[in-house]
Amino acid sequence: MIIGLDFDGVISDCGRLKSDGAKHLYGVEIPPERFKKELIVDSGILTLDEYRHLQKQIYGTREIGLTMLPVDGVLELVPKLQQEGYDLRIVTSRGEPESKIAREWMKSKGLDVHLVGIGGGVSKADACKGLDVYIDDDLDKLEPLVDVVPHRYLFSWGYNQHIKVPKSVGKRIKSWQHFYEEISSLNGKCEPN
Repeated sequence: MIIGLDFDGVISDCGRLKSDGAKHLYGVEIPPERFKKELIVDSGILTLDEYRHLQKQIYGTREIGLTMLPVDGVLELVPKLQQEGYDLRIVTSRGEPESKIAREWMKSKGLDVHLVGIGGGVSKADACKGLDVYIDDDLDKLEPLVDVVPHRYLFSWGYNQHIKVPKSVGKRIKSWQHFYEEISSLNGKCEPN
């Protein structure tokens, strides 16, 4: 089975990084669990340009990017899935400079997963062809994968709890342990490589 993973919000806890960055750059305090572009921009806390500048700073500055925290359970369960024979791949909307920082961060955490950075504003559909499973924290990234990846999951955070996941698009996952259990239950449908 080939499993695709988003990076920010699935591997790394980007909410805290964004929250710290917003306080440093703009003097605003935004709880990590509320840090979603639509929530922040639509409420007028930051403009779209400020949000994009913040993302560029936190993801594209090595000293900041390497301070990311892993999502709970990822450091234990990614290697466990690999040991069980699953082929894991990361497909992220990060561009190459930001992907380079993500690769360095993963190496420092002992994670050895191939990462493909497609860049922002680009559909992940082409990069996800051939995957059996894909998990992302952004429903907008899952919707174009409906006819591309058979099993799609939305990783739950406070910033996406208000979103209803249509059954046609995927299923909500609340933790890495929950995701691991879901992958294990797919064994009858898809086998490890």
